Amino acid sequence: MSEFLFLENDWLYKKYRYLEFVRSEKWFTFKTALNLLLQRNGKLIVETGTMRLHDDPGGGSTLLFGAFCQRYGMRLITVDINALNLKVAMDETRQFRKYITYVHSDSVEFLKRFDGYIDLLYLDSLDCPAEGDATEAQIHNLNEFKAAEPKMSIGSLLLIDDNNFPNGGKSRLTKSYLLESQSPVACFMRWYCILDWGQSLWERVA
Repeated sequence: MSEFLFLENDWLYKKYRYLEFVRSEKWFTFKTALNLLLQRNGKLIVETGTMRLHDDPGGGSTLLFGAFCQRYGMRLITVDINALNLKVAMDETRQFRKYITYVHSDSVEFLKRFDGYIDLLYLDSLDCPAEGDATEAQIHNLNEFKAAEPKMSIGSLLLIDDNNFPNGGKSRLTKSYLLESQSPVACFMRWYCILDWGQSLWERVA
């Protein structure tokens, strides 16, 4: 079966293929993360950086997560520091509100306070330039992950957007941190990279 036909038989792809995000290379890492989440009976997705445009050409993950959670009985928490972004997300995902919690907060502070376990963490907050200095977004991404890491158990998934930019994208510092966790002398958490493309997908394995 061709790649095109495979995608055509995918209900989520067929419903939202008008989104640029779904037709981009990011779809493969995104869909892999959702497939693994479903296979592992995951229940909770936490997203930092919410949908902020109608028919968001570069994203729409909140909409996709909402549809996925409705179909499979999961929960989504989407966090954004901008109240206007959250208003857009609430409007665009109103059919899935039963499955979504919208949180107006700094993402790092929210993740520090969060009391529970995260099955899939999707990091996509703070705009990251494709070229030039991306230090601010990279530090923020690492701080988000460090705040969430204690809430992620074996089998938990981490998906980072804006990965393959010339400057390393949002994920540069976080990936270095994750790779250090695979050292023989590392303690506690060890992470395995499943895919590294438009997005970077990792699994906690120990």
